[in-house]
Amino acid sequence: MGNGSEPACAAQQPPLAHQILGSLDFTGIFLFAILTLMTLTANLVFVEEVFYIYRKIPSSTRTIFIWINAAAPVIATTSCIGMWIPRSTMFTDSTASVFFAIVIHKFLLMMIKECGGQKLFLRRFENDHFKISTGPCCCCCLCLPYIHITRRTLFLLKLGTFQLAFLRPVLMFLSVVLWTNGNYSLSDLTPKGAVIWINCFIGVLTIIALWPIGIMFQHVRVLLNCKNIIPKFALYQFVLILSQLQAAIISILAIRGIIPCAPPLNSSARGAYMNQQLLIMEMFLITLFSRVVYRKRYDDLELPECTDQEARSTNQNTRVTLNCKIMTDGTQKV
Repeated sequence: MGNGSEPACAAQQPPLAHQILGSLDFTGIFLFAILTLMTLTANLVFVEEVFYIYRKIPSSTRTIFIWINAAAPVIATTSCIGMWIPRSTMFTDSTASVFFAIVIHKFLLMMIKECGGQKLFLRRFENDHFKISTGPCCCCCLCLPYIHITRRTLFLLKLGTFQLAFLRPVLMFLSVVLWTNGNYSLSDLTPKGAVIWINCFIGVLTIIALWPIGIMFQHVRVLLNCKNIIPKFALYQFVLILSQLQAAIISILAIRGIIPCAPPLNSSARGAYMNQQLLIMEMFLITLFSRVVYRKRYDDLELPECTDQEARSTNQNTRVTLNCKIMTDGTQKV
């Protein structure tokens, strides 16, 4: 265990790749090998799932399902790269955040698609209202009015998630530009630093983007229960909490010195190192669970309303067929 007298503990930059690899003992080498194998397995499972999606799922929802299923393998891959190359952590974490920002928007589109698309959604719920007193923004504001479901309100919900998918890459580009000029340092959380302002702005944008997801899920979870919407939403929430909240908590603990340095890693680098290892294991498990949840013949699954209509039509056709047979038999007897 290192202390403040070690040169590595006072270093501003994480170690180079050959330094971290040279400091590994047998246990560390074994851990690196297992985590790398988990990452490769997660990607192979995802590739197999892509082939399944292309064979079994209609083209209208195919791309959306691939984006959502790719969240866990992509985060595992970026975490594995950051584990092997510690100085790439800022870029790998930003890449994973940008990808997941797009996944948030895709998840909202998936719920609409699962209801039959925007036109059918509006026709089915034309007399209903959205409950907007949901998390993460307004779960305690029960006095908020219900909003009538129209094309405009649906557009505002999609805009709420799209703004994060659009602005997150812009803020990532800005962070890289400031980093090259020495104005962006992950360890500088003072009001004069750019990190705290950019991260606070991203936090506000993320909360705004999660609000439409909560509103839509509360409205369609009963209708889409036959399409596993609750397990899908749970997996999406797990990826969100583990990739965003867990990383923020570990980063704060490292900056406060609660996570001590361990040469050649300083406190911040060791916190990122621990988070990357945890994420690889967590995203590996989520990838396996996603394969089970999304592995359905969605062309065979119908909404309850559609199933009722088909049942009524079948009964009507059966009665008509029986009547025709009776009439035919009577005619033949005569």
